Amino acid sequence: MEKAQKPIISVRGLKKLYRLGEEKMWALRGVDLDIYPGEFVCIIGRSGSGKSTLLNMIAGLEKPTKGEIIVCGKHLEKMSEKRLVEFRLKHIGFIFQQFNLFAAMTATENVAMPLVYRGIPPKVRKKKSEEMLKRLGLGQHMNHKPSQMSGGQQQRVGIARALVANPPVIFADEPTGNLDSKTSEEILNLMQTVTHDEGHTLVMVTHDPTVATHADRVVTILDGQIVSVIDQRQNKDKQEHKEEETA
Repeated sequence: MEKAQKPIISVRGLKKLYRLGEEKMWALRGVDLDIYPGEFVCIIGRSGSGKSTLLNMIAGLEKPTKGEIIVCGKHLEKMSEKRLVEFRLKHIGFIFQQFNLFAAMTATENVAMPLVYRGIPPKVRKKKSEEMLKRLGLGQHMNHKPSQMSGGQQQRVGIARALVANPPVIFADEPTGNLDSKTSEEILNLMQTVTHDEGHTLVMVTHDPTVATHADRVVTILDGQIVSVIDQRQNKDKQEHKEEETA
């Protein structure tokens, strides 16, 4: 990533206020954050820290109380709900903790859903979906329904669905939360590889520090504010250099 590069996501002075009866709760208290094209950024924090609220804000799923959110050059805070839906269809992919697959549909049909919403012809979307599933190692499961697949396989279908329309930005909310440690490692390595290979920007939310080690940068949030941003690429480069010297 070049520092002169323009951010694909830029957040300034972001605040979110929730009202619970007479009580007021600030979920976000003035967040500034830039995320660059091709980055894998992990937002980490404990339950109630504001990390999921921040993800929802930059994904255009919730409106901020104050501040600006610029994604792919567009101000999300100024958009109507209709325009936000259109924007998400064109620019954003989602990977969920619960997989969110349609039980009555095959893997191919589930992956094709973003293409259906875009009005892609049936033959074209079937071909694109099958190609993506094969790429993610699911060539033998294209006609299987979610109940016929393991958790790891279902999450691979979820990743394929997020990637099939080639969105510039992908958001992942605790994507390995329902998987065992070995499968989680496989899924994280897969996400890291496919997003870097294709130049997608991946923004992931987690509470697990082990999961965060796969990211390029780790943004820690506490009580609605960013308390640290760590660039792990520098540490990885130093480690690789040290290993080369040792060898």
